[in-house]
Amino acid sequence: MKTIKNQVLAGTRLDSQGERNPKEVLESFCAMYAGKRMSMNQQHDLTLKSPGYIENLRVIPDKEGPGDWSLVGDVFYDGDSLQAAMGGFSISFLEVIRRGESQDLFHVYLPYPHYKDSVLVDELFEDGFVSVGRWAKKAADPATVALIGGVIVFIIKPVWEDLYKTQIAPHIYRFFSTKFDKLREKKIDAQFVQHVQYNNYEIQVLLIPALGSEEKSFGIDATSQAMALVHQRLTTLPAEAQMASKVYLQFDENANAYSIYRIEHKDGTLTESAQPGNQQDATR
Repeated sequence: MKTIKNQVLAGTRLDSQGERNPKEVLESFCAMYAGKRMSMNQQHDLTLKSPGYIENLRVIPDKEGPGDWSLVGDVFYDGDSLQAAMGGFSISFLEVIRRGESQDLFHVYLPYPHYKDSVLVDELFEDGFVSVGRWAKKAADPATVALIGGVIVFIIKPVWEDLYKTQIAPHIYRFFSTKFDKLREKKIDAQFVQHVQYNNYEIQVLLIPALGSEEKSFGIDATSQAMALVHQRLTTLPAEAQMASKVYLQFDENANAYSIYRIEHKDGTLTESAQPGNQQDATR
């Protein structure tokens, strides 16, 4: 594994999108990954294999921008060229920009420049159902994917299945059957993250649909099957493996079901399948 020490990952200077990363966002990354690894993704695309990880995150004064700050870290990667896999370094973060007065069920985080589209924001927003925010990310093509986050956190254990299928999955289906056309009109794809509780701590479960078949991918049976698969996998992880913090699944149209292709553990290590649906994993 190759190493790049003191790599600048992000900063507070004005970027090409005319925006800045607030210093507190940079500091939150340091706090979130203190003493553990931050996995890297290629162009913010979670369906691609991670090329490596970053450790020792810290915020320091920007050497070239007086008054600005830089997020730096030590990069560890596989392969001959990190440039070929990554194209550059950047971070992403989420921020709600329009929140309902009632408790919403979903947050829709739009990519640049769509979170500046007031008409789209108004069309997606629904008090008591959907709040709207921005997914700040500096990818080569940041406008392709929105992130939908489920606000409800449920305890994932054997008695949860009927509750999820009858109380939570129908709301997910309602969102995609009534709101997704607004994203499709803008040629925005979507991914869905559901928060679950297992052994008294929270886990993020990310569902990536089959493109063009989002309503099927987020149907009641499909999302319920995905959560049942997550529960099964969590209860069969080997004792020596670190507990999961994030579980990634992708919908396979041929199998008409989700499969797990990546698990991120609490210490930042990954368990990845060679490809979606391949359950022969390797932890690093």
